[in-house]
Amino acid sequence: MLEVSVLGPVEVRRDGAEVAVPAGRSADVLVRLALEGGRAVPVDRLIDDVWDGEVGTARNTLQSKVSQLRRALGNPAALTLGPAGYALHADVVDVDEVAALAARASAAARAGDHHACADLADRALVRFRGEVLPDAGQAAWVAPHRTRLEELQLGLVEDQMVARVALGGGVDTVAELRRLVEQHPLRERLWSALVTALYRSARQAEALATYARVRALLAEELGVEPGPALRRLEAQILHQSPALGGAATPALPTPGNLPSIGSELVGRSTDLAALEQLLRERRLVTVTGTAGVGKTRTAVEAGRRTAAPAGVWLVRLDAVPAGEDVTRAVAETLQVSGGAAALVERLSSPGTLLLLDNCEHVVDAVAALVVTLLAGAPGLRVLATSQLPLGLDGEAVHGLAPLSAGEAESLFVERAMQVRPGAIASTDGGDVERLCAALDGLPLAIELAAARTRSLSVADIARRLDEQPLALLQDPNSRAPQRRRALGAAIGWAYDLLFPDDQRGLWALSVFAGGAPTVAAEHVLAALDVPRETTLDVIDRLVERSLVTVDTDPLGGAPRLRLLDSIRAYASDRLAATGLEEVAGRAHAGWWAEVAERCAREVRGPGQSRVLDVVRADRANVDAALAWSGAHDPLLGLRIAADLGWAWVVLGDGVAGAQRLRDALATAGSAAEPGAAVRALLVAGWLEASAGNVAQAQDDLDRAADLLDDADEAGRADRHRHTAFLRIQQGRPVEVVAETAAALDLDRRLGRGWEVAASLLLASYGSIMLGDTRAASARATEALDLLSPLDDSWGMVHARGMLGAIAQAERRFDDAATELAAAAAESERNGFLGQAALHLTRLGRVEQQRGDRSAAVATLDRAIAAAHRDGDQRIAATARTTLARVLRSRGELLPALALLQQNEAWYAGSGGDGALLTQALLAAVARESGSPGPDLALVLAAAEAAGDGEAQLGAYDALARAAAEAGDQAGAVALLARADELHEGLRHLVDDADRPDAIAARAALPGAASRQD
Repeated sequence: MLEVSVLGPVEVRRDGAEVAVPAGRSADVLVRLALEGGRAVPVDRLIDDVWDGEVGTARNTLQSKVSQLRRALGNPAALTLGPAGYALHADVVDVDEVAALAARASAAARAGDHHACADLADRALVRFRGEVLPDAGQAAWVAPHRTRLEELQLGLVEDQMVARVALGGGVDTVAELRRLVEQHPLRERLWSALVTALYRSARQAEALATYARVRALLAEELGVEPGPALRRLEAQILHQSPALGGAATPALPTPGNLPSIGSELVGRSTDLAALEQLLRERRLVTVTGTAGVGKTRTAVEAGRRTAAPAGVWLVRLDAVPAGEDVTRAVAETLQVSGGAAALVERLSSPGTLLLLDNCEHVVDAVAALVVTLLAGAPGLRVLATSQLPLGLDGEAVHGLAPLSAGEAESLFVERAMQVRPGAIASTDGGDVERLCAALDGLPLAIELAAARTRSLSVADIARRLDEQPLALLQDPNSRAPQRRRALGAAIGWAYDLLFPDDQRGLWALSVFAGGAPTVAAEHVLAALDVPRETTLDVIDRLVERSLVTVDTDPLGGAPRLRLLDSIRAYASDRLAATGLEEVAGRAHAGWWAEVAERCAREVRGPGQSRVLDVVRADRANVDAALAWSGAHDPLLGLRIAADLGWAWVVLGDGVAGAQRLRDALATAGSAAEPGAAVRALLVAGWLEASAGNVAQAQDDLDRAADLLDDADEAGRADRHRHTAFLRIQQGRPVEVVAETAAALDLDRRLGRGWEVAASLLLASYGSIMLGDTRAASARATEALDLLSPLDDSWGMVHARGMLGAIAQAERRFDDAATELAAAAAESERNGFLGQAALHLTRLGRVEQQRGDRSAAVATLDRAIAAAHRDGDQRIAATARTTLARVLRSRGELLPALALLQQNEAWYAGSGGDGALLTQALLAAVARESGSPGPDLALVLAAAEAAGDGEAQLGAYDALARAAAEAGDQAGAVALLARADELHEGLRHLVDDADRPDAIAARAALPGAASRQD
């Protein structure tokens, strides 16, 4: 998914990850296109706007900026050039999203749906990140867009404030409305909301005085009277209309004891709407959530918004000792003498809401009292906050999750600006985002971090958070209770309420990185002396108390247990204090050693998919186990790494996997058993070779050879096979065939079926390199026959891909398409998107060669999408080249040109195979479409120097056409003759569909009819 945000500093995200966008005019182009809602902008208009009338700006300057953007966006389809001009195609553009939300908010306001209006306005306003269009400069074209968006933002603010007032807002909205009417004195809707809010705050005289002020202002500035809505409001106040829903006079204050608002609640609009609905439907509602998530603040705001004529009464229970009856605390807060019966009488008035805050440590006593109160006072409703539910019949539980990313960032910025105006610089956006993500979206943690902006920059806070999170997250200047002044104290409050076994549950989970499978957590719990029959109960209680989060797999996999980073840090400190760190660490590493051993047994068979899911999901845990083993049990670490080695090969972990193996081996040192060392080095060599690091791969294989026992025939066969794979990467096919023959001789004698199949696949590849397609086909077919009963998906994909390539080289295009489609489908099924992209690219080429160009376009689009999802830009570039060829053959020159320009930009930064072919095709397509392009003569010289036949063919054909058009018939004939020669030598790669230039050139020559292929 591609998201483009321009309402603050330009920001682009692809699949959630931030993408670096070139600054300057490239960013200006992106902003200009983003403001068009997907519509095309003519090239000349785009140049005039972005370059603001600069004389001499050429189209190729714009093309250069567009190329930079395409490379940054990572998807050619995101920025296209058509007959109407350039257009941006993103999944989400914040300008469009905000406009849609604003329209819906306005419609909701007109329909009287104030809840929906407030929620929609909140969601839209969070997308405005400071100044509107700050990166668009001050060119003339920007002004109307900026004015439009600022008006849209102000309209949303109006809708938001009017909705809040309509939902019962009074004193909590007055300060904000005062600020708004000062900034926008002619907006009558804001004045109307302020007057209403003042009236609802029991300030009737001030409300009327404010009306008089706006009336005078309108008369002076515009010479008009207030509109009908404002005049009607004045009449309602004078007659104390019940329709206003506020206090009639200052003499009749709203009952209740809710505290005055110190600061605005940021976010939580969805939670508040849900709580308001629950409080209308149910008599007992409990807000649950982990420490620091904002239960009290949210519940108080919900109470403030709830219609409760007899008052909202807040009782804080955090000071009540555990095990004590809470009746006295409630009675003292409400100033009632007597026990439960007196409380029932006090709370019997219809429309009473009792807010019981912090119930977790006295939950049983609270539950008993609530049963009594609800039974005796039918007009009473109870809103409780607790880390776990009260467990009563009829109770509605609303779990409070951490803030969303946008809400967390808004909260940090607002609180930081209150602490020190100017605390947030325009360059701090990325730091704020990373900081709030590290704080898990916990409001208490965010507010404590914001308090540190008194003396630290945002970047400093983020850095210190990595070093000492709990020490940093406290505010010594706050007058709040201790548990609200320090995150560690808040978590400690919850921790101290736990049973000892539950505390050990947190210790156990703290040793996991990136979450834990339930069975793995139970294993470590048992090592910490928690009885096995109770481990699941421990986990259930921690989940119930919101201390542990359960992440469910949307595809139906096993759930994972996760600690918020702050809770994990606290639990880790407590574990260290007990002296049981080594016990927990050993249990954790031992568990992953067992998993690794199981993976080694199953990775080459029907359990392969399950193995890969485990290894993908738990890379962080494996690294943690290897780190612990390196410090405490090096041989265990070597065992883990060696057993997971082939899974890393299948997953394509390359250099990272090889480094893990070598690190484990180095840590084990001379104590390493030779067989395990050989196994580790052989796999490390394969991984390095797959990444193109042939020198390191050779060194790994040489070290393995030095350790091999001559009697170890299986080890010798493995060394030959791994060496053959390296020789493929080195382009030495004769040695590939020789090494695989040696491996096959040993493995067939040993009866090792999978190993025989693997050697056959490598031998097949070597045969293809030698041009012996018959031998290659026979070997790949035999390998597939061996792998099918083993059900090794990875091996079968490679075998089918090989057979597809052979069939393509032999021009058996139907057979090639069948094999490549099967290989791509199996790759996609197993999550190997890069591999799928490779097979889809080849399939698209085959479909083109057999004349099915429409299917080729669809297949190549899939290939590009798969490559982007996998992050493999090299395969994406290859697919774009192939797609450009197909489009060019269909006469679609501008889309082909756009793809090739994107490739040119990518190869300029990365280089490699395909760069010269892109240059040749780009030169040809540019000439055909009348666009500027590379110099063909220079491209041809570079292609000849590099021996790149395909690039030479493309250049010869383009030059032949140019010569024919210039009237140089002899030159065209000579160039075509050379192209024909190359064409015949590259029949396995190209066909006449790739040479429309040559065919066109022939048509311009004398006797053309006799020269057609």
